Amino acid sequence: MEQGKIKVVQYGFGPIGQACVRAVLKRDSLLLTGVIDVDPEKVGKDISEILKLNGKRGIKVQRDAEKVLEEAEPDVVLHTTQSFVPKVFDQISQCVEAGAHVISSTEELYWPHYRHPELAEKLDLLAQKHSVVILGTGVNPGFVMDTLPIALTSQCLEVNKIFATRVVDASKRRRPLQKKIGAGMTPDDFRVAVELGQLGHIGLVESLVAIADTLGWKLSRLDETIDPVIAEEQVKTPYLTVEPGQVAGIKHICRGYVDDEEVLTLDLRMYVGAKEPKDEVIIDGNPPVHAVLPGGIFGDTATVANLVNAIPRVLHATPGLRSVIDLGVPYAFLK
Repeated sequence: MEQGKIKVVQYGFGPIGQACVRAVLKRDSLLLTGVIDVDPEKVGKDISEILKLNGKRGIKVQRDAEKVLEEAEPDVVLHTTQSFVPKVFDQISQCVEAGAHVISSTEELYWPHYRHPELAEKLDLLAQKHSVVILGTGVNPGFVMDTLPIALTSQCLEVNKIFATRVVDASKRRRPLQKKIGAGMTPDDFRVAVELGQLGHIGLVESLVAIADTLGWKLSRLDETIDPVIAEEQVKTPYLTVEPGQVAGIKHICRGYVDDEEVLTLDLRMYVGAKEPKDEVIIDGNPPVHAVLPGGIFGDTATVANLVNAIPRVLHATPGLRSVIDLGVPYAFLK
């Protein structure tokens, strides 16, 4: 084992997990010691075969998480499996009990106290007991529509309202995301899927509540709407074709109110063929702030960056279930 390196285990080896491993392998201060996944098409294979790397790396994908955690002895686990806290609770707990910090892309984990206060408290106490940190992060939630607006309010003496807009051309994103936004469905099937909770962007409500909690705004209510964006022309992606009249993606809006006045608006439009992608934050305050990132931040790469870049901050953070806000200013971890 190489001395002085941060040992990392990757838990979940889908598109994001694979990109995380590539990033870990490029950093001299990190040492990949294990990979966990349940996909029978991957289990037992050397990571070099799956990632199409030259030469075997001597690390095979394994299903038995307990065995990997015991043998690999990770300092940090990069966790990229599912979106919902109840579904990953046991996975994260297992990593913590093995003495590893956990940095997860689970969207609900960005601000878990809102939907799952009891599970969040259990994770917090468990992490404190084992002197490690649990962090939920990513690009959205994790940065664009929550951490970035929060950071921009630091320039204001007064904040009255915040508007954050993200427009994403989903045709350039991974297959699971295109499916998650309903690309290629009929409008009727889309609405049924929304009613069943099968579509929509997970974490937008968490972003809204995170902003409100951080600023000390007590929301009297919040609401969200999820509507289809209908394709006006044929759009082809590497994974599917959307015909005119079919669903191209979603328009997902969350609104937060204080005393029945709308003070927070998060407007996410994620669809294949979006013409002018962007990230935009408008703060009605003193002074007013208007920030626009033309083209927007590319979500798949940025998600991986937020996970890997959090490693040094997590290692020096106070043990417990922490948020990105708790860890201070994000920055690139390049070595």
